[in-house]
Amino acid sequence: MSPDPVAAECPANSTDASIGIVVSDWHSEISNALLQQAVAKLNECGVEESDIYITHVPGAMELSFGARQMSIVMEPSAVIVLGSIVKEGNPQYDTICQSVTQGITHLNLHSDIPFIHGVLTTETLDEARRYAQAPENAGAESALAALKMVNMMANLVNY
Repeated sequence: MSPDPVAAECPANSTDASIGIVVSDWHSEISNALLQQAVAKLNECGVEESDIYITHVPGAMELSFGARQMSIVMEPSAVIVLGSIVKEGNPQYDTICQSVTQGITHLNLHSDIPFIHGVLTTETLDEARRYAQAPENAGAESALAALKMVNMMANLVNY
């Protein structure tokens, strides 16, 4: 019998993880699709619903603050940020993309847990919809990255 491919991609310490997810409500159709796949991937990897903490913020600019507050209040093993920034008709696109990326980078450099950047940056809303509807979208990829980072940290502690 061949090994289960899903189980094979789930890190060893997944069932011990607690994961915070901060979701931007801007382009909620996209964000909710990312959230659904993130939660599904976490569940596939053995993370209990009671160990998944979800909160919403108005837009992408609020994601870093929401992620920081999630880490302080809920004390998860990792925090995933999910959202969508669309360039089409958005004169602040570059500023928002840079702000979110710099905010998540800052959190990663100054915190004891990983923060995972799961924000789509696309040219058009249709492009974002296509990415969000993919079988393994950025939500699922971010969930797996969070679990792999938690596993990496556990391995370092036990090194």
